[in-house]
Amino acid sequence: MNTKTKEELIKMYLESLEENKIPWRQRWNSSLNKNGITNTTYKGINQLLLSYVSYKEHYEDNRWFTYVQIKDKGYKLKNSKGKGVPIEFWSVYDTKSKKKISFEEYNKIINSNPELKEQYKTFCNVTYVFNGSLVEGIKEIDKNQNNNIQVNSYINKIINKLKVNYKEEGDKAFYNVKDDQVVLPESNNFFDKYSYYATQLHELCHSTRHESRLNRFEIKDKQDYAREELIAEISSSFLMQKLDINPKSEDYNNHKAYIQSWIQILKDKPNELFKAINEANKVCNYIEEKIKVKEKETVR
Repeated sequence: MNTKTKEELIKMYLESLEENKIPWRQRWNSSLNKNGITNTTYKGINQLLLSYVSYKEHYEDNRWFTYVQIKDKGYKLKNSKGKGVPIEFWSVYDTKSKKKISFEEYNKIINSNPELKEQYKTFCNVTYVFNGSLVEGIKEIDKNQNNNIQVNSYINKIINKLKVNYKEEGDKAFYNVKDDQVVLPESNNFFDKYSYYATQLHELCHSTRHESRLNRFEIKDKQDYAREELIAEISSSFLMQKLDINPKSEDYNNHKAYIQSWIQILKDKPNELFKAINEANKVCNYIEEKIKVKEKETVR
């Protein structure tokens, strides 16, 4: 591994502690229902209702639009009579300033000044949304996007040598320690090769915490979870240097954003970051040794 590159990555992560928070971008497209303009994924009962309607109406488009959004963009509705779906949006109203605020703002205010609780009222707005298949003028979803992402031989060696269960299905990327299984969305859902391979490596690095491998610490609380996420992300960024891919600035920013999001949970941030880097080195060394053994066995 290029030591100079690793040094630059470590420097970048340390500097990110002093930067403003960078928004993290999920590396793959999700088939979960989302707003077609804001790309916001619907949650809770709204997601459940829209999924049911999509199933019932055989919708293949996961985008939904309000009537106002359709009108503002110059789109048109077709065959939409009775097809609007009511979704709920809860808000907080400040009776003193007579303004709506977010729940995030509300929680900050109440945590600092609990006596102001009576000043705020929660209320529900109902908005009707229409599925993208009923909207004329919108860009069609490219279902074959990035269908040409090839299996990477280096990552395949890792999967085979770690003997971890691996499959691609659904909308989420995760490692299940109980089943010792890595799960990713299918490769054609990812934005590009870097996104796909980095996500594979992230989850495979999680799998090294299994008792049959490095037997890393047991995850008991959110602090432990944050530490484990830092280790996996830093490890994957180190291992990505082994692949013949030129990362773009947004790729580095996504690594930094992920580090920033989890380091905020931990108190002694610089020290915790150094600990995670040290653990990441152990992960990379372990994986590299496994691959070397594999190669030696093949030579015989």
